[in-house]
Amino acid sequence: MTHLAHFNWAALLAPTGDPLVAEFVDNTGRVNAIAERSAGFVWRHGDEDVAGRRIGWPLFTEAPTMIASFSVWESPEAFKAFVYKTVHGAFLRRGAEWFERGGSVNYALWWVPEGHIPSIEEARDRVEQLRAHGPSEAVFTLATLPASSKR
Repeated sequence: MTHLAHFNWAALLAPTGDPLVAEFVDNTGRVNAIAERSAGFVWRHGDEDVAGRRIGWPLFTEAPTMIASFSVWESPEAFKAFVYKTVHGAFLRRGAEWFERGGSVNYALWWVPEGHIPSIEEARDRVEQLRAHGPSEAVFTLATLPASSKR
């Protein structure tokens, strides 16, 4: 069986200590706790608020306001339920208040074997593959979820 790995990134409008982004930053722990209690949750990287500075590739190290989230879910359905049907969805809808707007996709999804915890290097490779070649069976978005998702 396979699970769904998820990696996303975004640039805050201000550094994490700035009042402009305080509501978002102050609720990160709450949203993460909801993720961890959600049906289908498997794993998440524990340091989203500073992940951009720890990941160490140009996408993140050149922008001090860049943050990232990294998780694994049992299925696309479980992931979508968390993203859209919990308080996470309310924060997602308000994203323009805290994040720079860009025209490109800011997340990547890919299949991992059950029990596998993907590395930062694996996430980097998938992001770079998605940026260079677009969605494929190897890396995709929710909108381009491969037909093989019936694993």
